Amino acid sequence: MSPITFGILTKIEVRFFIVVIFTLVSDSCSENKNDDRSGPLLERLVTDKESEIGRKLNAEIECSAIIPDDELFIQETLIRWSDDVGVNVILTTGGTGFSSRDVTPEATKQVINKEAPGITHAMFTESLKVTPMASLSRAVSGIRGNTLIINFPGSPKAVKECFNAVANVIPHAVDLILDVKKSIKEAHHDIQHSEVYHSCPHKKSAASLSLDNVAGRLRESPFPMISIEESQKLMKNSVVKEISTVKVNIWDALGRVLAETVFSPCDLPPFRASIKDGYAVIAKDGKGKRTVLGGLEAGHKPGSVKIVSGSCVRINTGAAVPDEATAVVQVEDTKLLEKGADGKEEKVIEILTEPKDGQDIRPIGSDIKKGSIVLKAGTKIGAVELGILAACGCSQIPVTYLPKIGVLSTGNELQDAGEAPKPGHVYDSNKITLIMMLKENGYSAVDLGIATDQEKVMIDAIEKAVEEVDLIITTGSVSMGDRDMLKPILKEIFNATIHFGRVNLKPGKPTTFATCVHNGKTKYFLCLPGNPVSAMVTANLFVFPLLNHLTKNNAKPMVVKAKVTSKYVLDPRPEFARVILEWSDDDVYPKAYSTGNQISSKLLSCKNANALLMLPGKSDSQAVLEEGAVVPAMLLGFNQHVG
Repeated sequence: MSPITFGILTKIEVRFFIVVIFTLVSDSCSENKNDDRSGPLLERLVTDKESEIGRKLNAEIECSAIIPDDELFIQETLIRWSDDVGVNVILTTGGTGFSSRDVTPEATKQVINKEAPGITHAMFTESLKVTPMASLSRAVSGIRGNTLIINFPGSPKAVKECFNAVANVIPHAVDLILDVKKSIKEAHHDIQHSEVYHSCPHKKSAASLSLDNVAGRLRESPFPMISIEESQKLMKNSVVKEISTVKVNIWDALGRVLAETVFSPCDLPPFRASIKDGYAVIAKDGKGKRTVLGGLEAGHKPGSVKIVSGSCVRINTGAAVPDEATAVVQVEDTKLLEKGADGKEEKVIEILTEPKDGQDIRPIGSDIKKGSIVLKAGTKIGAVELGILAACGCSQIPVTYLPKIGVLSTGNELQDAGEAPKPGHVYDSNKITLIMMLKENGYSAVDLGIATDQEKVMIDAIEKAVEEVDLIITTGSVSMGDRDMLKPILKEIFNATIHFGRVNLKPGKPTTFATCVHNGKTKYFLCLPGNPVSAMVTANLFVFPLLNHLTKNNAKPMVVKAKVTSKYVLDPRPEFARVILEWSDDDVYPKAYSTGNQISSKLLSCKNANALLMLPGKSDSQAVLEEGAVVPAMLLGFNQHVG
């Protein structure tokens, strides 16, 4: 029998968590505030080849973690380890008591497909022999897919008792589970030995997913509903930390992100420069007559003309000021007294105002000093940034690797604009909208076409996409329809990790983010809903933040406060409504005017919209947002502008 793979999930109350293969780490454990003993004990028990039970288990620890007492997070971890990592057994410790923070059984019940009450009963029976307090445990055991999940209590003593009570039946339980679904057994064996458990190598399966079994489809999403904040955190944490750096010619750097902080190689200006068209003078000479020694144009060599008391030099804006001069007097503050012999040159002028030391002279390095920071790493390069780099003499600019992006539309009902209309079809507007949104923000994307809702067509389209691009943006096929097959295809055929599959927002609840490894390189999938408005809104909320992470861009969306001009009945989910913001002199806040019907299929509701109103979810204390209320609004078209 092949080794049984285990996942050890230790539950303790911590604010932060870190998942490390084979190691249990947390902020509080590292500071000795919570000395986790149950997790390491379980690891020793499962892998102890010296004991009879250990030899019978023939086990390997595939992954282990300490996570917070959060029901949704526990669910997400159990789902990920079961479905994506493919471990045979997950043992959890802690969170099975009566405290309000003890939610492990509730989380487990949400993710298992079948309960295994006999295993739970065996643990209770053994523990009750030792202490009547064991009756207070609410542990749950059950099966999810190919994985057996067992809740253990939190104390090391209870863990050992419960483990000894059920360890002997685990190998047979695993055999029974795998015999039921032999078609997946090989895939699990491949996944077991992946380098990082959350990044499975791409491997196309020959087996059909039987997606035509409509009667057997899920009636409820297996993915926990997570907050926007949590989804964006998961997205950020999934990005490969090491980003390639390339050098490009300054003329090709527009829209790119600086990979390194740039320090000025020179002073700017590199010489004392005149701010005005006028005359370079010695300030202490005061007002009065001056002999004009000649003229200095911008670009002349500094020090080519010397002045003495009682004389001056005509000078243009930007020209180098003679070393002896201590001020520049603008031409408007002078009067011509005498012309030269040819009648064209000035011989004597009069200074009409009292000059001051340093007047209208830019000192060396007054704009930028040599060695000072010009632009920081993570800055997106726009026209002004290019001007600054050029002013410092930079011609080769270090920038981060720009991911290749592809946009794929899915759906049987879609056809390209320009084709003769077909019965039951609509024209695909998502692809051009998304590609142009990307272009407006400095990214280019390739058109990956339209994939119909057929298993082979979808697989072929994704197979082609992962060969061509780094980030695949899809629209459609992520909801609960019987033809929404994108998630199972990504998971089962491409061994992708679904980091999240539902987000608590409106519109855009089924937004999905996944990663897989193809030819040693991480590929990213942002699967957006098919409704045009949902696709546009979620592109702003997820596509551009992900691209910022992928390019190390420090920019964030620009959010302002706005005053609503109409009443809003709040949805249970936080909602992003399309509005037109208008500023006026009589109010500190811009007024937010609704663009009309906010149904997610109505793309016209996005026309002229310059912001997304960030409406809170409905609560017991607030069901309606009255006219005049002030709420945040995210400006559209400014995703890259705030550092």
